[in-house]
Amino acid sequence: MMIIVKYPPTRKISREKLSLAKEGDVVVLLQDAVLYALGDSKIDDLKQKNVEIFALREDFNARGYSDDMSVVDLISYEDFIDLVVEKGEKAAG
Repeated sequence: MMIIVKYPPTRKISREKLSLAKEGDVVVLLQDAVLYALGDSKIDDLKQKNVEIFALREDFNARGYSDDMSVVDLISYEDFIDLVVEKGEKAAG
């Protein structure tokens, strides 16, 4: 399943969405959720469960962060669309 998160770590709904992820799932962080890419215990938990985690580079950079500050893989909007096409048949967003 693909889980799309757009709210920041301070919002309960974003943490609840992340808790749905299980092994083999893909999580995409966009808008204010890219703040998770700076490092968070939820992200550490997901990595231990072998969940693929991506953040949108444009959103991350727009908030003043450089690519090397991210603890997850950064992707472009094009890459995001490719993921949706590939894995989006079952998505929670």
